[in-house]
Parts: sequence; C-alpha cells; structure tokens
Amino acid sequence: MERSMAITLIQLQYFEALAEHCHFGRAAKACGVSQPTLSAQIQKLEELVNGSLVDRRSQPIALTPLGVQVLTHAQRTMHSAQSLLEASRHFHMPLEGRLRLGIIPTIAPYLIPRFAPELLRRFANLKLEIEEARTDQLLEKLDSGMLDAAILAVPISPNHFVQEALYREPLFAYLPEGHAKSQDLFLTSSELKMEQILLLPEGHCFRDQVLKLCGVERPNERITVKVGQFETLVRLADEGLGMTLLPQLAIDELSAVRQKRVKPIAEPRPVRQVALLTLPGNRKIGMVDALAQIVRASVPEGLRTNTEQDQILDSTK
Repeated sequence: MERSMAITLIQLQYFEALAEHCHFGRAAKACGVSQPTLSAQIQKLEELVNGSLVDRRSQPIALTPLGVQVLTHAQRTMHSAQSLLEASRHFHMPLEGRLRLGIIPTIAPYLIPRFAPELLRRFANLKLEIEEARTDQLLEKLDSGMLDAAILAVPISPNHFVQEALYREPLFAYLPEGHAKSQDLFLTSSELKMEQILLLPEGHCFRDQVLKLCGVERPNERITVKVGQFETLVRLADEGLGMTLLPQLAIDELSAVRQKRVKPIAEPRPVRQVALLTLPGNRKIGMVDALAQIVRASVPEGLRTNTEQDQILDSTK
C-alpha cells in the first residue's frame, strides 16, 4: 500500500511521454525538463512498481510487459486527474451556458414546471435544454455525451453513472367510479394482482415497476394503449375499463373529484426512487449540483423523507 500511495502524477506524466516518444531526450523535451530529471523520476517509478518499465537496450526504447500494464493505469489516472481539475474549475465559475437535461415521460410534465422557473430565475445566463425520452434512450444519450444529466427512476442497468438521489415518490391506485374497492381505506398488492390494470406501453420503466409490484410477469391486458402519458390511462379508468397506478406528483395534478377515487397501497409503501444521473468526471458539476438542490426543494417535503416502510420498486430485468 505504501508503494502505490507514493506514486506521483509527475512520474506518470513523464512515463506517458517516454512511452509516446520512445526516447529519453525527446520525452524530456516534451515535458519541459532536463533528461536527468525525467530519468530520475522514471527510476523512482520503477522502484515503486518493483520492476523495469522500459527496455533501455532496445533502439528505440520499448516498454516491458510490466510497462504496458503500468501505462494503461497511468493513462486512466492522468485522465481522471485532468477531469477533476476541469470539474473544479467549472465549479467555481458562474452558472452560465447550456445544460442539456433528459427526463423520462412519467416525471417530466409534473416536475419540470416545479423546478424550471426557479432555476432560470436564479441563473439568468443559463440555457436549459430539456429532452423527454424513455430510460434506455436517455442512458444512451448520456453515455455518448449528448446529454449532461438525466432525471429518471433508479435502480438502472448499467450502473456506471454517478447517481444523486432527489426524492422518493409513492404510488397510488386510481379506481373507476363505483369500483368494488371504492370504500376500502387502502389496497394490497395481492388485491392489485386480481384487478384489470391499465398500463403504459412496453419500454416504460413505470410499467415494469407496476408489474413487479402486482407480482405479474405477463398482464392480461384487454386494451393496449401506446402512449406515454398518465392522463390517457386516467380517462380510460373513468370510463370503467380498469384501474391504474399513478405516482404522487401526478395525483397532485388531478381535480378534486378525481382525487376522491385515489387509494393508497398498503405498507410497505411502494415508491419509485428518482435520481439525477451524470457521467463520472462531468465538467458541468456546478450546474448539476445547483439543479439537484432546486429540484429537491421543488417537491413536497414528504417526498424528501425516507421511511423504513418504503418498498423501492425496481424496473431492471
């Protein structure tokens, strides 16, 4: 452990240059130091890794098998160090420029009006670009650098993204008028399994979460609706075609008449965990941190409180 902790970025920088130029003199010139200085640091690095990194007898100089392995780690370490420096510089800069944000359809219409006005009011030089898409599409764009951040339900796979929890959102059942369970105080997951549940189409993580909650792999759907909005499902429920499940922020947007048809689900309370995702080394960390704080403040306080009775729904396969 002491050996690895003693390795310096300067040593790795000099070794990268030597691997690139295959010559001590040219590598030293590229680093702006004398050849003895570079050679001394390479020797110290070799002592720390307990082996030769280059074959000094060959012309031009060649890496040893150990040198090839060390170079791979050196390049990763130098890249991470550079990303850290750039991120820290961006953190202290004023929040301005473009922030490309992705949000899944079951969150976007209820969350954007809550946080966007305050974000833009607080940061007058910030340009916010929001894209609504399914989880798989957002992860692909986030991975490719087409988005700076994404708000969606977790856990997700793959999970190499940096996740910052925003809030937990409980799910409720929305019943047709006159439903047999209308007078019950709550519904259980076993009761949901016996019901005709109106669902979002395949590809939406909320659909998978509901199916897991109900303990059903293949639902018996009498009607399939290929839309990504809850409003259509609510209208179909109003017509007596089944019940549906809604997250709390969607419930809050219902009329007073419709809210009377909402029933909680028995504990453990089913919730979806909503998080803000970025790639490691994100250079817009200042913007992302400010966004996370404003989003948290925009939702009801109860959603920011975690309880032991919560059952976090999982949409991963």
